[in-house]
Amino acid sequence: MKKYNVFLCALIIIPMLFSGCATVYNPATERKELVFITTPMEVALGQNTAAQVAQQYAFIKDPRDVDRVNVIGDKLAKVSDRTDLKYHFAVVNDKEINAFTMPGGYIYINSGLLEMTTDDELACVIGHEIGHVAARHIAKKLQTQLGYDILMNIAVQNASVRQMQQAIDVTFGLVSLGYSRDDELLSDRLGAKYAYKAGYDPYAMVSFLKKLNEKDKSDMGPVFLRSHPYTSQRIQLMEKELPSIISKADAQKQTSLQPQEGTGSNPFEPKIAMSNTTESQENKRPSRVMCQKCRRIFPGTVQYCPYDGTKLE
Repeated sequence: MKKYNVFLCALIIIPMLFSGCATVYNPATERKELVFITTPMEVALGQNTAAQVAQQYAFIKDPRDVDRVNVIGDKLAKVSDRTDLKYHFAVVNDKEINAFTMPGGYIYINSGLLEMTTDDELACVIGHEIGHVAARHIAKKLQTQLGYDILMNIAVQNASVRQMQQAIDVTFGLVSLGYSRDDELLSDRLGAKYAYKAGYDPYAMVSFLKKLNEKDKSDMGPVFLRSHPYTSQRIQLMEKELPSIISKADAQKQTSLQPQEGTGSNPFEPKIAMSNTTESQENKRPSRVMCQKCRRIFPGTVQYCPYDGTKLE
């Protein structure tokens, strides 16, 4: 039995050693990055950290709030730049306006933030947190703070109590310190992109930030702002970059729907013969269009907004 356990550990560890330290392309950051903390390492640490979070925080059990977060979160996770792990969402019983993420895709939304957001705004906030996971912001911090041996032992469930507690303490410390300005601004962009791809209004990121800006002017500034860049700067950058975020997301969607060589016709394309030029042009419209008046998003086949009659371009 002992030899079998050693052999089993070798089967797990050897592939990790060969694949652990590598320069890989990250679609969230759009650049190559040196990463040696693997997904199994991150998930294992996340599971243990989540257990610690469950001891320190009280969670909302109201199915309406829980389902609202889970439904929106699942939609965003499916269109994110990182789908190699399962995301977990929970609502913390805390009136402070805050949201935070632990390794391995564990995302927490405070009840105070939940109360002040529309579904579109909540989607942008959850997308922001998923952006941290997709960009591996936490993972990259952890790999500079924790030794490879500790991370490996956690991944194969061989970490000592001292090592595990050290890893959890470091993780909590990094999360409480927040992220760099560049990391936060990137997560804003990713949050808006994921919200749009999931069918929510990406401009809700701006309306949410404006709400935060108003809260920040009061004596009780939201926690969500304390470690983040100036909200006014975030608003300006989002207003400037949202058109390009939307057009880029549409371009990526169209590229992914193009028929691959040797596979025949596009399986997502309706099997309808185009009878005239107008229909052919309509088929080339983006997969989703936004009403510039009410900011609702509709399938690309919709020509006019059913709420206010605005022509959808």
